Amino acid sequence: MNRFALATAIVLASVAGASAGDYRFGSSSTPDIDARQAQEARRIEDGRRSGQLSGREYRALQDQQARIAQHERIAKADGYVSPAERAQLNRELDQASSDIRHLKHNNETAGGHRRWYSRWW
Repeated sequence: MNRFALATAIVLASVAGASAGDYRFGSSSTPDIDARQAQEARRIEDGRRSGQLSGREYRALQDQQARIAQHERIAKADGYVSPAERAQLNRELDQASSDIRHLKHNNETAGGHRRWYSRWW
């Protein structure tokens, strides 16, 4: 490898490392939050398709996800997501995850019918 190629590789590696940022110390990058939002969107869509969520529940969860996305945009507006902002977004996502689980496993279904459970007693 000649000197020019080596120097180019070093410069490119340092630029890539500097631009990646470390989200633990606050930056405008939120890959962890984005991944959680994508997972929750999949869970909501799965619940809608399977009939576990009623239309009202589906809309409420979609509204909650929109509010979280708006809070993320506000946090990123200054180009820096502080650890406190990141913690708040994670708390909101924790609550949303809990809400999704609760609504998918309650007795209400998409057809407006209540689930019937056979019990022997």
